[in-house]
Amino acid sequence: MVVLCVAGSQAYAQSNSVSGVVRDSHGSPQIGALVELLRPDFSVVRHVYTNDRGRYNFHSVIPGIYQVKASGAFFLPTMRENLRVLGGSRQVVNLTLDTLYEAFRWLPAEPRQASEPKDDWTWTLRLSANRPLLRLLQNGPLVVVTDGSGTEPALKARLTVWGGEAGFGNGGIHNEFEMESSPDEAKAMILRADLTQGGAPALNAVAGFEQRLAMGRSFRTISAVEDRPDISGGPGIQGLQAAEMRSGETMSFGAVQAEAGDSADLVHMGGTLVANHPFAGISMRRGQTLIAYRLSTAPGIQTVEDLDREATVNPALAERNGAPELEQGLRQELDVQRTRGKVRMKMTAWHERVDHPVVTGGGTISRTDWNGGNLLYDGSSGLLRAAGQSLSGNGMLGEVEEQMPASTWVSFDVAIGDALDMSTSAPGSETVTQVLNAMRAAEVPMYSAAVRGKLAHAGTEWRASYRWQDARTVTPVDAFSDSVQDPYLSLFFRQPIHVGHVMPSGFDALVDVRNLLAQGYRPFLSRDGSTLYFAQAARCVEGGLSFSF
Repeated sequence: MVVLCVAGSQAYAQSNSVSGVVRDSHGSPQIGALVELLRPDFSVVRHVYTNDRGRYNFHSVIPGIYQVKASGAFFLPTMRENLRVLGGSRQVVNLTLDTLYEAFRWLPAEPRQASEPKDDWTWTLRLSANRPLLRLLQNGPLVVVTDGSGTEPALKARLTVWGGEAGFGNGGIHNEFEMESSPDEAKAMILRADLTQGGAPALNAVAGFEQRLAMGRSFRTISAVEDRPDISGGPGIQGLQAAEMRSGETMSFGAVQAEAGDSADLVHMGGTLVANHPFAGISMRRGQTLIAYRLSTAPGIQTVEDLDREATVNPALAERNGAPELEQGLRQELDVQRTRGKVRMKMTAWHERVDHPVVTGGGTISRTDWNGGNLLYDGSSGLLRAAGQSLSGNGMLGEVEEQMPASTWVSFDVAIGDALDMSTSAPGSETVTQVLNAMRAAEVPMYSAAVRGKLAHAGTEWRASYRWQDARTVTPVDAFSDSVQDPYLSLFFRQPIHVGHVMPSGFDALVDVRNLLAQGYRPFLSRDGSTLYFAQAARCVEGGLSFSF
């Protein structure tokens, strides 16, 4: 009887199979691609290579739940999840291999730092064939993941209400609406509008469109407008209006990706300022190594993916001699990045020139300083901005990030570069203009550490980081990039709220705290005894509710 049972189970398994074809995004079969059959814990059951027609076949598969993963040179691995193999079944699983460029199709409408976990808006990471997620698996590599359902809606939207002790230009209560629509696989549209109730109603709106073209090309255009009546710039200068038109194109040639774009800015505040900020870059991936060269002329706008981020859409504006000035310049950088298992390492070397670097501060403004025409003041947040002395120099940044158990990531950054130093001040004898003129560029180190993660069952996203830089400096090292952490001690939480049938699903509570301990403040006294300060960043404590549908 035992012999008969064993023979029967073997015959039962032999009738089960998993087969299919592995192609690239253009439909070409991939010869010699590695295909693995995985258990739910990601352990490998068996592996095969595709034949000259891109086909693979797993015979005699024992019934159960599996993942099928395909890998190939110059491609991101792709995996089909939750594959149920039943008795007597013959499953067909066709897989598409894509480059990193082809996997990322659109940014989240809510901007996030590079080190933050992605939210649950699955449309933000989309493949041309089946709109999957991009995920870092337990065994290390990034993979494009799909469950094969194809049931994702083409429209996503989010309502957010938030406020608190915010940064410059972000005071008051914000009512924010975001929407993304994908009419078809080749197009995507985004709309974001933020109506702020502070001392006076303010508006910030962004509309964008992306078109995927043939032969690995895509084109993106973004329009943004901002109206901030609370921001003033000295006697008789009240209200900030800005408009931006941005566009960028990305081209992929196998393992090589090139991109270029431009941002045209129009700012009106007392006077009118028109500026143009082009950028370009080229990168090459070989295996787990990525080498990239980038050129940019404005803070934060280094790639096409940066075009609609809120941190870059708000102009980096200050004032000098009664006229608006944008922080701008020229930055060239070379990046080398390598992934090994669960560890990602990156080295960046750059040369930059920064004109009119923005310095943030606060305090009581004297009449003399206000009449000097070198300060912007935000009545909603109580913060001010000024334009510091231009600086130029070289810098280097090293980053290491590792995935830990329980969906936790740990990262460390070390950098050295130029920042504005405010080390000398004669209390009671200086105006703001004199303090700004006394600032000098200094080469200083920067260190940061961050821990982030997401609790699987509770859905809680969290991040804690600390970035240290000499407290005498009032501008950050690596000002053109946003890859480093927020200044000093910063915390972020996003918690889904489930209250039975009282509230519908999709509600999240948000808390975002930056420079919690208010470190790095450099106070000084003006000639009339008023106290002001400059700092790398003011303390911000923001929170609110978000509803996604």
